[in-house]
Amino acid sequence: MKIKMSAVASATAIALCAFSTAASANLVITEYIEGDKTFNAKDGANSNNKAVEISNLGGTTIDLSANVYKLTLFGNGADASKPGTTETLTGTLAPNASIVFFNASAEDEYKVVGNPSTITYYNGDDALVLTKDDVVIDRFGKRGERPVPAWTDPNDVDFSTLNKALRRKASVTVGDTNAEAAFPGADNQWVVVTAAKPEDYAKGLGCPGETACSGDVTPPEPPKPPEPETGPCSGCETLTPVADPATFNADIYYSDVLSGDFANAEELKNALSVIIAKNHKQLSYKQVWSALTYADQDPANDKNVIEIYTGLSISKYDNQTSGSGTGKWNREHVWAKSHGFPNESQWGYTDAHHLRPSDVGINTARSNNDFGACKDTGEEVMFNGVGTGNYLNKATDCWEPRDAVKGDVARMIMYMDTRYQGTDTATTQMPDLIAVDRLTTTEEDDAPLIGTLCTMYAWSQSDAVDSYEQNRNNQVYKYQGNRNPFIDRPELVKEVYGAVCGDDPNPGLVVEGDIITPESVTEGAAYTLDASAISAGEGVTLTYKWEQIVGEEKTLVGDMAVLSLTAPKVKADETLNFTLTISDGTLDTIKAVSLRVVNVPFMVEVGFAGNTKLAEEQSTTITATVADAPVGTTYSWKQVSGATAKFTATELKLDVTAPKVSIDQSLVFELTVTNADKESFSKSVSIAVTKTEITDGWVKPEGAGSLGGLMTLLLPLIWLRRRQG
Repeated sequence: MKIKMSAVASATAIALCAFSTAASANLVITEYIEGDKTFNAKDGANSNNKAVEISNLGGTTIDLSANVYKLTLFGNGADASKPGTTETLTGTLAPNASIVFFNASAEDEYKVVGNPSTITYYNGDDALVLTKDDVVIDRFGKRGERPVPAWTDPNDVDFSTLNKALRRKASVTVGDTNAEAAFPGADNQWVVVTAAKPEDYAKGLGCPGETACSGDVTPPEPPKPPEPETGPCSGCETLTPVADPATFNADIYYSDVLSGDFANAEELKNALSVIIAKNHKQLSYKQVWSALTYADQDPANDKNVIEIYTGLSISKYDNQTSGSGTGKWNREHVWAKSHGFPNESQWGYTDAHHLRPSDVGINTARSNNDFGACKDTGEEVMFNGVGTGNYLNKATDCWEPRDAVKGDVARMIMYMDTRYQGTDTATTQMPDLIAVDRLTTTEEDDAPLIGTLCTMYAWSQSDAVDSYEQNRNNQVYKYQGNRNPFIDRPELVKEVYGAVCGDDPNPGLVVEGDIITPESVTEGAAYTLDASAISAGEGVTLTYKWEQIVGEEKTLVGDMAVLSLTAPKVKADETLNFTLTISDGTLDTIKAVSLRVVNVPFMVEVGFAGNTKLAEEQSTTITATVADAPVGTTYSWKQVSGATAKFTATELKLDVTAPKVSIDQSLVFELTVTNADKESFSKSVSIAVTKTEITDGWVKPEGAGSLGGLMTLLLPLIWLRRRQG
């Protein structure tokens, strides 16, 4: 029989426990309940009767805070790269003690021990994985697989992960560490619970074993009182500094920005991102507790912290590590973690620059709503019957914080928007976070977006940086290693976000009219760029500065409204780029102009003189003439077709000796004329070569051709006549 004890196990859930003789501390998933209308509903269907139990099956107490213990849900066949809801276990867990998580909508019998959790949002085809420092120590189901509709056992027709209560066999004392292995496998470690009444299925929650828990035994001695806290808060560790605020020099830290020349706000923002990413040390989520006790310490009471939304001072040791959140504080993600970084391994999840102490109930009310102006449309959030100055509009999912921290909130959001640009994703596992100038929609709840940018910009201007915020920046820097630039240098808020929010730090001159520019110009031709039609209002005198841009260099080329130039020679069509700065003496505006220069191919008039009809082995000289050859012109000859001939060439003169040929043919030679700019023009000349006829010394007699033909015809006739005679 399972023994349910009265001792309390301190963890993220509350459970009762019994003693065990096991030799070591082993954390194991020991019970799983997945209820539906066909199972364990007293009064009709209740598909939310779901719970999961984790037990210490070893012989020593487990300090859950000494390592990172997590139970993670992998839904719909998700693999290891796509974790879902995660519960982090904290506190201590005695031998044979259990942690229980139940569905908040389950029947009361399932809520006797434990805490509600969305980790129970499973449906028979979802896997649960228990890890210690991200190493698997047990699992339920097969991660990366989605069975239809559930995992079953061919050797046990009653076994199913759907509509069943399952308990770990008493013989199992260690977890199953292969989360991707077949489930339940050949050696099924689970027994199917049968119960006389629907409510009896929950009676095994709170203690390990195959049977229901029982309270009819002598309870053990009460636990020893906890050791006095040595850390800065309950269950917290003392952090080791990684930077010294006393030696911080803002001019050096931000030197690349202060000395930089940025074309626009985005370039400046990217440069800031590089600076504040350097030396950033990722904290664990447990270490965040400690960081907040340093960063948000009450200036009037060093044993307390200040809650962001209530402004109240609360004991550092009242941080919520388990149980009810009443009268406790927890860790508020100002940039809601569901908006882009839901997992603890992502750096934004534990970035202390945007994590603040918050009353648990107020934190829940804020949820993952965007920030915006909703005081006039929402309702004031109350705390112990008193208004907090925070307003919530549930219809638009808008949260307006109290006036005293509006600037703080704005600068934290701007820090996150700047720090995480999506450029170091391999390290931080963070997407590009974007602050948008609107309230995001429900469909965008998991997108890396948050609003409302320009409302927060106005808050940053009206609620200036104070000493509390400056000290907070120093303390986070001390333990995390990087800083919030919008606290150190508040003017950067306007430099980065002013223009997009209608407060441009560098307003431009407003002008009317256009620059008259030709569509293109031929190389070597004169052209004009005419800005004389541009005006900035009646009576306003303007000055002009024309600059030509070549690569990264700018060259001043004119200071009048009309620019007159000559197009350069180009080897191919080319685009010239200019900027025109127009000023009224106070404000400027810059206009860009591009002009295409069209290349004119190099051509000359070429003629040839000399004998171009040769017998084989005869020689000739061809002389070329080139009209209006530019200075620096060079010439070259080559044979391009025909039998190979012997030739020599000097400038415009070509000497050729025809080769012996088997048939009459043409020899083609090409003259290439090249100017000083290495542009070339070619023209060909052909020389006809005739094969010489071979006679072998015999000369045909004049007229012999006709007589020979006649004799050839007469001889057969003479022979025939004699034959007949």
